[in-house]
Amino acid sequence: MNIGLVVNARGKLCLVHDEPFEATPLWVGYHLDRRLIEIIFDTGATYLIEWESTDEMHNYLLKVNKILIIRMENKRPIEGFDTSFLRLKDGRTID
Repeated sequence: MNIGLVVNARGKLCLVHDEPFEATPLWVGYHLDRRLIEIIFDTGATYLIEWESTDEMHNYLLKVNKILIIRMENKRPIEGFDTSFLRLKDGRTID
């Protein structure tokens, strides 16, 4: 699966992917200590994205509360979820 993190023209954070997930995404967590993003699904399963944020993106992610998860096919959006974006430290959510 290819996954990318982008900020759209409206300034909204989007996670774009090209294959369907096995379950419905409930929310996305950002691990502050590791600078990694993890998707949490309605089944309790998780998907850790092997990507580490830059300093600039890290500062942006500290201010975000929502994220759009969009599945693309042939360069067109075909499925999307508007979910919460939570910050995590030591595996727990923080404000």
